[in-house]
Amino acid sequence: MIRQWTTRLIVAATVAAALGVMMRGDTGEWLDSAALLLLGGLPILRVGALAMQWSRDGDRRFAAAAGGLLVLTLFGVGVVALLR
Repeated sequence: MIRQWTTRLIVAATVAAALGVMMRGDTGEWLDSAALLLLGGLPILRVGALAMQWSRDGDRRFAAAAGGLLVLTLFGVGVVALLR
């Protein structure tokens, strides 16, 4: 299931980036920002799935480490989105 979402996010980011390069003005910038956010969503999705699996398996240390990594990744994606 994660592979389906990963593929969909990559395709959506590619389309958004390609359209963003071709279009000018605010629409192009919006599409470029959308592509960056979609690409930022990839590690969030993957690490989130791992955190959920580790939580279900009872590996609290790994789940906590994944949660910390999720917070850092969300912060980084937020910074990129704000600076864009």
